[in-house]
Amino acid sequence: MKLTDYEKDNIKNLCQPLIEKFKSEYIPINPNKEFNYLVDIYVKWHQGNLYFCEKYKSESQNTIVGEFEEKFVRLNMANKDNFDISYMRHTGKWSSIAFGLTLNECLEMIENTSTLHPAG
Repeated sequence: MKLTDYEKDNIKNLCQPLIEKFKSEYIPINPNKEFNYLVDIYVKWHQGNLYFCEKYKSESQNTIVGEFEEKFVRLNMANKDNFDISYMRHTGKWSSIAFGLTLNECLEMIENTSTLHPAG
């Protein structure tokens, strides 16, 4: 299923309230800069899937890279109006947990299921 850029932007915009809620809950105001710390939460499209992403920053003197991204939830289009939800397990593999949900059902499930929240 291929979406237009307009449809993709509309879906991203519908995710913004949840993203803003996650930002207020998970991005620290005064992070411990000795360790990686969360600086942003956002959604982005990649290869037909919508990913919920976290951006981390590292300021340790032993750091290899200053910033990096982790994806924590994936919405895969089942059809024009429905998605399947997967989350990134600690094993580094995606695990599917719900199928054929509307976008609103997906957002509600993400908000109400701690496994689907940012690691922050």
